[in-house]
Amino acid sequence: MALSEQEQRALREIEQSLMADDPKFGSSVSSVGSGGAGVGLKAVAIGVVGLLLLIGGVALAQSSLWFIALSVLGFLVMFAAGVWALRSSRTQEHADVRIAAGGSKHPNQSKDSGIGARMEENFRRRFDGA
Repeated sequence: MALSEQEQRALREIEQSLMADDPKFGSSVSSVGSGGAGVGLKAVAIGVVGLLLLIGGVALAQSSLWFIALSVLGFLVMFAAGVWALRSSRTQEHADVRIAAGGSKHPNQSKDSGIGARMEENFRRRFDGA
């Protein structure tokens, strides 16, 4: 659904004010949505190809049993596409959260990357908010 001119203008004003208030956060937020959509679309396309292989293998299995291998291949392709889509979306969500929080894109670059530090941070947040 396309935005009206008034909505686009309001969105631009919000973006400009965000960039003026906090340029670091504004630039990180504006660059967040660039990578995730392409991977999801590719995963769906590969999943559809796997589905076609599966259906084609089942339909042609009457003529030769070798087409069962095509069905198994189709299932494996669909499964791999699903795993790829889930892993990329989860990775993108974690990157979005780190960027929005002011952290780095790569978890290995932060100094508090240990599980103990994260658990302690979660514990403190839980009791500080109560």
